[in-house]
Amino acid sequence: MRTIELNVNKRDNSQSVRALRRLGILPAVVYGAGGANESLSLDARDFTKAGLSSAGAHLIKFSSEDRSINGGVALIKSMQTHPVQGTPTHVDFLRIDVNKPVEASITVHYTGKSVGVVNGGMVQPIRRELLVRALPTALPEDIEVDVTELDIHDSIHLQDIRLPAGVEAVDTENYTMVTVIPPVVEKAAEEEAGAVEAVAAEGDAEPEDAEGDGDKKASD
Repeated sequence: MRTIELNVNKRDNSQSVRALRRLGILPAVVYGAGGANESLSLDARDFTKAGLSSAGAHLIKFSSEDRSINGGVALIKSMQTHPVQGTPTHVDFLRIDVNKPVEASITVHYTGKSVGVVNGGMVQPIRRELLVRALPTALPEDIEVDVTELDIHDSIHLQDIRLPAGVEAVDTENYTMVTVIPPVVEKAAEEEAGAVEAVAAEGDAEPEDAEGDGDKKASD
């Protein structure tokens, strides 16, 4: 896992976060590992240039003039973004002990061209992140899953994924990670054919009281 050094400063909570954002400053907070909650600020451009505005697991090492936070190591716990621009507006850092396992959501990348796609199907990812547990230094930046062998209706489940040494999945449910769905045109054709067959079957069926009516007329 890549370690990224980030310049941070302590933030006065009396400062308006909106005013800070207008100045290109990203408000943040760090907590956990038995330490106190600390309000932080950092350069929004530095944060984006470091690739931290995109998904992925990274170890963050704080660089600061303040000794209480300088040298601290953290993970990004959560991030708020602008609803339109998608830029980060606030970051929660989780302070960690590099000698103790942590839980982190890792991005899953599906690679390869599946057999099902060659046959006209479409790869349908069900989950794009995986919650894992490992020592901070053993956490992968992402997890690659090869879908080449998947045909239409085939799936890969959680227990099918090989994780790096020292990394384990947190969830115990063997849920579906990715599947290959059939062509939409084929599905629509099947539904249409089924509807036509149903209409034809209704047309061939005789009214339930047809025989009874015939007997009545004959008797009359």
